[in-house]
Parts: sequence; C-alpha cells; structure tokens
Amino acid sequence: MASGRLRARFRGQGATEYLVVLGAVLLVSIVVTSATTSFSSSQSSIKQQQSQAYWSSLSPIKVISSKVVDSNLVLQVQNAGTSPIRLDGVNVGGVDLPIYPYSSGDSYGPAYCSRPNDNFSATMTCALLIGAGEGVYVAAQGAISGSSPAVDCAGKTTIALSNVQFAYSLGGSSITNLILKGDKPIVTSCGVKACDVNWVKVPGNSSFLVNDFCLMKYEAKQSGVTAVSNWSGTPWVNINQTYAANRCSALGSGYHLVRDREWNAVASNVANVPANWFTANAGASSGSTCLFGGHMECDGAPCNAAFNASSDDSAGWWNGTSNASVSATATCPFVIANPSGRGLETRRTFYLSTGDVVWDLSGNVWEWTNGAITSNACSDGTMPVPCALAWTQYSSITNFMGVNWTRLPNAAWNSNYGVGQVYVDYNCAYGSDFGNENCGVGDHSTHAFLRGGRWNNGANAGAWALSLGSAPSETFGSGGFRCAR
Repeated sequence: MASGRLRARFRGQGATEYLVVLGAVLLVSIVVTSATTSFSSSQSSIKQQQSQAYWSSLSPIKVISSKVVDSNLVLQVQNAGTSPIRLDGVNVGGVDLPIYPYSSGDSYGPAYCSRPNDNFSATMTCALLIGAGEGVYVAAQGAISGSSPAVDCAGKTTIALSNVQFAYSLGGSSITNLILKGDKPIVTSCGVKACDVNWVKVPGNSSFLVNDFCLMKYEAKQSGVTAVSNWSGTPWVNINQTYAANRCSALGSGYHLVRDREWNAVASNVANVPANWFTANAGASSGSTCLFGGHMECDGAPCNAAFNASSDDSAGWWNGTSNASVSATATCPFVIANPSGRGLETRRTFYLSTGDVVWDLSGNVWEWTNGAITSNACSDGTMPVPCALAWTQYSSITNFMGVNWTRLPNAAWNSNYGVGQVYVDYNCAYGSDFGNENCGVGDHSTHAFLRGGRWNNGANAGAWALSLGSAPSETFGSGGFRCAR
C-alpha cells in the first residue's frame, strides 16, 4: 500500500512538474510570438519611415504622405520647384494609373479635373496643375481590370510598391513628357473607405474618370432639413437641383449631390451584373434580355405615386406595403398599365458587382444629378417657342455637347433593352445635335440633369433615362435626389 501511495505521489509530482514546464514553454512561446509580432510591426514602421523620408526628399515632385484606400494609392504630393508643373500621370510597376483629385478628409474629389488649368485627356486621364510650393492630394486608381492589379492590398496591412514613376510637364512651356522615377519603393499602409449605414460602395470606373465612392442605397428621404438614406418613408420631392446639392453638402466634408459621371458609373456597373437582366416573354423585344425597370409603369391608383422601399433586399417587387405578387409576364419595352398589369419587369433593386443592392435607380421618382447643359433655346428663330419636347433614343444623338460620358456602353441598346430614353427638343433629338447653340431644350437656357424616370414613364424610364426639360430652380412632385461621398 505504501509503495502504491508513493508511486501515485510521484505520478502526481510528475504531472505537476509537466504542467509547470508546459506553462513555461507556453509563456516563452507567447513572449517570442509577441516579440516577433512587435518586431515585424516595428520593422514595417521603420520601412515606412525610411520610404517617406526618401520620397519627401525628391524634386520637383515630393511625396509628403501616402496610403492605400480601396486599392487606390492616395498621395499627398508637393511641387518642390520654383515653376508650376502639371502632373500628367502615375505609373506603378509599368502600369499607367488614372489619377483623381482627393480630399484630405478621406473623400474623393471631383469626378473630373475642375481646378483652374486642370484638364483631362481623351482617355479620361486627369492632369493637375500644381503651383510652385503647392501641395495637392491625388488618388491613383490601382484596382484595374485583370488578374494582377498594380495596387493590391488584399489581406495586407502594408504594401511596398516598386518602380513608381510620375509623368509631368513644366507649366507654361513646351517641355513635356518628363519622368520622375523613384529608386526605392513606396512603403505604405493598406485601408478601406467605410461607407455610412444604408449607403453602398460603388467601384470606380476609369472610363468615366470616377473613383470608388459611397452612394445612398435609397433615394434621399427628408428628416427635418437633413437628407437621409432610409428604406422607410417616401422620397424627398419638390426640391430643386440647387437645394438638393446644398442638402447633400450639409452632410459633411466630401458629401455631394451625385455627379452625373458617378450615376453613369453605377448604371454601367449594374449592367454588367447578369442578375439585373430578365428575359422578356412579351413586348417588342420578346426573347431578348432587358434591364429591370422598377416602379415605372403605373397609371392608376393607388400605385401612381412614389413608393417607400423595404428593409428586405429580396423584396424587389415592393409596392409600398408588401412584396406584391406580379404577373408572370415580363414585358420589354415597358408598358404603362394599371396595377393589375404590372409584370416581372418592375423589380426595383439592382445588384452591384460587389453584391450590394441599390434601390430605385430606375423608376419611382426622377433624381437630380449635378449635370447641366446650357443652350440658347430656340435662338435661331426657326423653332416654336417654347420648343417642342420629345423623347428620343440614345442612338439618335451623335453630338453630346461635351457630355460624352453619357453614351451607353453598348451602342445597340435602346428602350427595348430597358435602359431608358432622353427627353430633349424634338428638332434637335432627331437631327445630329444635342444642345448646340441653336438647339434648345424647353424655354430656358440651363437644362439640369434628371435621371432614372418616375412611376409612370414606362419605356422612357431606365437606369440611363435622362430628362433635360427642367431648370436647376424647378421643383415638382416626382423629382428627388440622392447623395454621394
């Protein structure tokens, strides 16, 4: 018995000693791991500091700071020279990246070059004029198509970008195509741009010179004098373009009325998602695929009005109170019908390539963008005053008067594909011009952009629908808006 107790005591002592040793090993492991992590983090920090010290010492272009936001290389650059220079482009690893203005408050600047003497080329690449000693923020869009983006932060907290070059020209001279090439990589942090609740992130599109941006998921609703993005409530209408822009800007730094280029970037994105198309089994385009049109074909009570949305993104056929069952008919081009005639084409939701959902990009209420064109309405005296207004297909317009970003991705698309039409002056729409000096739109000189269509526009509504029949100061019960950042 004593021998058994002795063996048990030794076994207990051995187990205790084992646990003590194991605990010590684990403690050492934790300390080593912690030290390794700390060392790795410290190494990364030192590399970033060394990189920043090097790039901020260059001339005539200094890189004061850098970071990656959503695969876009954001740079604070300064003209260290004594003469103005024009920053023409950024190249990373042999890839030319489109550049955009950027705000220090972590928001992308104008969707096109808008500072004095800035310009953009036919390939939609920005060129920024930087005065002597001036510093600016730019974003180089690295999330390009293909399997190997030039700037790829996926799964990383820092990134080292080798072979970074700046193309520039000397302002006010004929000296162009100058290159500043760094001998060391830009080592910088990786991060993401967070969007507000009930907002979605829209991928940038260099074809429109638009970087990644945040967009209200729903048409703007009114809360006092504040614009909010909520599924509940009906859209804020009876608001003109100028005040809509004011209400968006009031949300804070970087917030703005959605730019027309941004709207087109959204429309092009959703058009590339198969889930946003249906096969028509009725109408002139039966058998072909069409984009869903939303709440756009009601001509009778109670649906001839703006609807609220739903908190359930799968409830695409929401009729203001429920996800109403609709007929199995899928009609394209769209028709104007009483409530019982509404078909599958009335889904109000579009999926972005990210999987996020946007409501009412087509139908429900018209939405102001920041766009406008100016023309001398009927100034040649040959057109009736006020000019006759009419809908026309995009394919009928060959001159877009400097707003070429509004062309459709596919020249063959028309209202038979559910993309919508353009509301312009009849005599101009069926000619070759769009808003030239002798081509008026209505009886006012400034024609603000309204997009998407409303509840009873039928085939005229769509993701690209564009109305040019209103001045920036006009208000009406089917005109709303949406903000972006």
